[in-house]
Amino acid sequence: MENKKTIGSLIEDEVRRQQIPIKDFAEMIHCSRDNVYKIFKRNVLDVQRLGIICKVLNRNFFEEISKDLHLVDEDEEETMRKMAIAQFHDVVPKILRKMGKEPVIDFGRPLDYSEDIPLPDYMLTEYLITFTEGDFHRNKALGYYGNAIQFIRYESPDGIVVYKSVNIYGSQSVDIKLDYKSEEEWEKTLSFAFGVREGRYESFRK
Repeated sequence: MENKKTIGSLIEDEVRRQQIPIKDFAEMIHCSRDNVYKIFKRNVLDVQRLGIICKVLNRNFFEEISKDLHLVDEDEEETMRKMAIAQFHDVVPKILRKMGKEPVIDFGRPLDYSEDIPLPDYMLTEYLITFTEGDFHRNKALGYYGNAIQFIRYESPDGIVVYKSVNIYGSQSVDIKLDYKSEEEWEKTLSFAFGVREGRYESFRK
């Protein structure tokens, strides 16, 4: 009987297909050689780690999970979270290209940052627009930064909400909640976020 495919086995197959030495792959994803072999045996991976692997191997495993939920063994909430991330990586770059923007999505958390520091999960570095999984960065960071960052809520006339963060040095970014949205909802949300970033929606500030 054929062994059941898991996310770990798919990653192993891709590493072997690309003929990447295990030692090199371990360095690329910032973990030990032993941990790489553990990843190959797993059917659940944390989103941050899987995101790094997707980038290194240039393959969207999130999208594959969303199309075949048998690849993972996890609860419904975690599955929906990964489906939202898969859709985000698929839809948002297309919308950005349509808007004439660079479709480069970076990780919001540098690898040398402590996991205890609340940061957005992804960002459009060039435009200072961030994305936080499941909630706004403001809600996850509430009380952590004291007066160092001010969070300002903006709501469009049709109910789209984003937060602008302004730190004590005057640097600003706009945060979007990363959850499952239709392509039309993502397009409206991104358009509003860029408008807030560019100062076009002050009248809707709340």
